[in-house]
Amino acid sequence: MRSVLSTSLILLSGVSTVLALPLNVRTLPTITWGACADGNYTRVQCGTMQVPIDYNNPNGPKTTLGMARLKSTSANPPLGVLLMNPGGPGGVASGVIKMAAGGSQDSVFPLSLQAKYDIIGLDPRGVGLSTHVKCDPAVWNARVNQFPTTQAEYNALVAHTQAVGASCASLTGNLINFLSSMDVVKDIEVLRQVLTAGKSGSLTKLNFLAWSYGTQLAVQYAELFPTNVGRFVLDGVVDHSLPETAALVGEATAFESTLMQFFAWCKTVSSGDCPIQSEPDLPAFFKNLVDTMNASPVMTSGCTSATCYPVDGSDILAGVAGPLTGTDSSGGWQYLAMILQSASTGDYSDFVANKQTSNSWGGYAGQAIGCQDWLHQSASFSDVQAKMRMAASIAPLTKGFSQSYSYQVACIGWPTAVTNPQHPLKPAALTAPPMLIVTAIYDPSTSISWATGVAASLPQSVLLTRNGWGHTSYPNNGDAQATIVNYLITGTLPARGTIVNS
Repeated sequence: MRSVLSTSLILLSGVSTVLALPLNVRTLPTITWGACADGNYTRVQCGTMQVPIDYNNPNGPKTTLGMARLKSTSANPPLGVLLMNPGGPGGVASGVIKMAAGGSQDSVFPLSLQAKYDIIGLDPRGVGLSTHVKCDPAVWNARVNQFPTTQAEYNALVAHTQAVGASCASLTGNLINFLSSMDVVKDIEVLRQVLTAGKSGSLTKLNFLAWSYGTQLAVQYAELFPTNVGRFVLDGVVDHSLPETAALVGEATAFESTLMQFFAWCKTVSSGDCPIQSEPDLPAFFKNLVDTMNASPVMTSGCTSATCYPVDGSDILAGVAGPLTGTDSSGGWQYLAMILQSASTGDYSDFVANKQTSNSWGGYAGQAIGCQDWLHQSASFSDVQAKMRMAASIAPLTKGFSQSYSYQVACIGWPTAVTNPQHPLKPAALTAPPMLIVTAIYDPSTSISWATGVAASLPQSVLLTRNGWGHTSYPNNGDAQATIVNYLITGTLPARGTIVNS
């Protein structure tokens, strides 16, 4: 999500004394703004600030938070600052801001939005321009089966998690214990206070465009700081109130049902758009492909045991999950059909998973965050077997393959505590202003059931439904995006029950 300016670094503000900050921080940090190290981006600056690793120890060690800012086309943007988060967990928001500065200036954030706001992407602690989570890639690269079929495979899975976690703790230090979404929410509140210092009225509020896992940050911010909520958009909603089984059922069902939609689409378009159309039974074709690769993984041409893994059934599922988050109009589904057709002829190159070589790859943080945000209460091989049977019964093709399943199984043995477990919505969030909640009927990653559940918990908010496919709706540049942008600019929510088709 990508000639260096010669201008000197700019200090956003001086040190400010905080009289009543609920984070036990008595002095606001400053943000140092300047050119981004990796290029000259139009109207984009990168910045850093220091915050406590542990907000219960405000005078203790600090960590660096990095961010990028797309400056408004207005000298004094009338609506102030819009924070955006692309999801993840641990998505690199600064990369989206830089992407917006490349090519058409209207490509990510419409110019009408840029005229009203400075748009900021804060990289969560652990990734991007922020201090990285670090782990030993050699330990990480030892492949284990997340769907263990024997006690020995289960033991290997837990031992691997323990070894990876130990390496991350050793290389990252105490930061590894403070990566939950609640820690990030507190970082966001500090950022809001820094950016709005000296302002008044609506310009002191946080406006937030949150996609996917970023919606969890938005909801938890509203739980903790409801009076500071401005215009919030939750697009592709994560429901952090669900117990383990319900979370897995929701995500597994969403993936499976969207895959079935893809198969149905394939039969209605041209063979050029879907070259596997001639397969008489697409679900059976897909199941056979996954089962075959699980039985006999294949090392693809150009790979070695030092650089890649042999492609197995989990790689097929992972390779499908990515393009399935797109739509037919974005080309994602056409691409998915093409790589499945290639796989049917023995070319699995599009499903290869590469081994890691860096100790600061962003995926490490994703694992660490998830293990602190989500309960993983399975404690034995029989527990995991029961979970696998349940998942396979509701999703026989994809077998429960999902982020929810990964956290519930691959976090067993992780060394840090679950510091931000699922919980019912805190009543304080009900006092926040109305939010715009957005869902697609066939979102393979964040189930429509999650969005409707969060909307029911926040009755002051409005649910906008897109009758379509793909993960999140804003990036599709259709009616959903237009509705979102209109709300962010005017504050006008759509009518309850609104459904759009793009």
